[in-house]
Amino acid sequence: TQENHQQEISRVMEPEHPRPAPLPAQFRKWDIHARRRAVARMVATADFAEIDALAALGTDPDLIDLSDVMVESAVGYLGLPLGVCRGVLVDGRTYDVPMATEEPSVIAAANYASGIVARAGGFTTWADDPVTTGQLFVEGAAPGATEAVTAGESRISAALAPVLERMERRGGGLRGMDIVTLPETGLLRVQIHLDVRDAMGANIVNTAAEAIRPLVEELSGGRCLMAILSNASQKRRAGARFSIPVARLARSGVDGAEVARRVVLASDLAQEDPTRAVTHNKGVMNGITAVTIATGNDNRAVEAAAHQYAGRSGRYRGLATYRVEDDHLVGMIEIPLALGTVGGAAGIHPASSFALALLGSPGAAELARVAVSVGLAQNLAAVMALVAEGIQSGHMALHARRLAWSAGARGEERLAVTDALVAGGVFNLDAAREALRKVREGDAT
Repeated sequence: TQENHQQEISRVMEPEHPRPAPLPAQFRKWDIHARRRAVARMVATADFAEIDALAALGTDPDLIDLSDVMVESAVGYLGLPLGVCRGVLVDGRTYDVPMATEEPSVIAAANYASGIVARAGGFTTWADDPVTTGQLFVEGAAPGATEAVTAGESRISAALAPVLERMERRGGGLRGMDIVTLPETGLLRVQIHLDVRDAMGANIVNTAAEAIRPLVEELSGGRCLMAILSNASQKRRAGARFSIPVARLARSGVDGAEVARRVVLASDLAQEDPTRAVTHNKGVMNGITAVTIATGNDNRAVEAAAHQYAGRSGRYRGLATYRVEDDHLVGMIEIPLALGTVGGAAGIHPASSFALALLGSPGAAELARVAVSVGLAQNLAAVMALVAEGIQSGHMALHARRLAWSAGARGEERLAVTDALVAGGVFNLDAAREALRKVREGDAT
C-alpha cells in the first residue's frame, strides 16, 4: 500500500546516526579557521575526535590559506597521490610526467605501456594552435542579423583590441569569427576564436565575449542570452601515434601477433558499442586527467570536451583506435585538449608549479602533446591486459597494498603483508590483519 511504501522509505532514509545541524547562512563569511573548527565539531565522535578531523582537513598553514584564496567556504585541502610516469618518449624527447590520481593501477599501467612504446621509437604527436572559442547567443535577432554581424566584424575586432592587447603582444589574439542561426531554438550564435597562447583561456575568452556583448546586440537587433567560452575546444586538438612490432607484445602466454589481433578487435568493439566505448575512453582519461590535475588544469572541462568529441558522429565511440600494419601494432588518438601552463591554479598552487617544472616548463601545446601520449599509453595498457590475462589480477595486487595499510602495516611490514596477500590470493581486510599478525609474530620470534 501507499502507507507501507512511505514507511519503507522512512525506514531506509532514517540515518544510522543523527545528522548534524545545518551550517549557518553566514558560514562562507567566517574566517577559515572558524569554518574548520565548525565542521570538525560536526563530525567529531568518540572514535573520531575533533583534533583528528582538523588533521584530516590538512595542517599546512600556507596550503590552508591558499585554499581560502582558491575557493569559497574553504575548510582545508585534500591530498591526492602524486606520482611520476617515467621515460615517456614524445617526439624524440623523454619526459618524466607527473600524474595525480587515487586509482592504484593508473600510473603502473602508464609506466608499463610507455616503456613498450619508448623501446619502439616513442610517440609521434601533433597539436593545433591554442585557439579557444567564445560564444554569444542572441534571442530575437532581426532579419538579416547574420549579414549585419558579419559586416560588423571590423567593429567587433576594434572593440576587442583593448581586451586582447597583452595577448597580442605574446603572439595571440583574434583568429576569426563565425555566425549561425540554430534551427531548434532560433538563437543566433556568434563565435569568436582567440589564440590564447599558453593560457587555458577561460578568463580572457569570457572577458572578451562580454566586452562585445553590447555591440553584438546592436548589430543583430536582438538581446544576448549569454556570453561565455565553449569548453568543446574544437579548434584546440592534440593527437598521438605509435607503432610497435607485434613480436614485442607477447604476454601471459599469448604471443604478440595474437595480442595485437585482440587489441584491434577490442578497438573495433569500442567503435561499434557505445557501452564499451565509455569504459574504453575512461582508460584514456585515466592518463590525461591525472596529468591535467597534476598541472593545475581544469579536468572537468577537458573530460567534457573529450566525451563530446567521442560522440561527434552521432554515436559515442572510442577515442583511441588500433590497427595492424606490416607486423606492427599502430595506435592513434586525437582529442580536444585545452591545457594551460600560465595563470589559474597552474600559476598559484605549489604542487602544480612543481609538476610543470618537472616537465621542463612546457608551453601549452607541448603539455597537450605529452598528456595525449600518456592517455594513449594508459589505454593501450588497459586493453592489452583485458584481452590477455584479464584486468583483475593486476588490480588486486595493487589493492593488496591498500589493504595492508588499512590493517595497520607500515614500512617493511606493509611490503610483507602485501606479498602475503598476493601469495594467498585472498584480498580482504581480515586476511590483511591475519597476515600482519603473522608478520609481527615472526618478528617477535
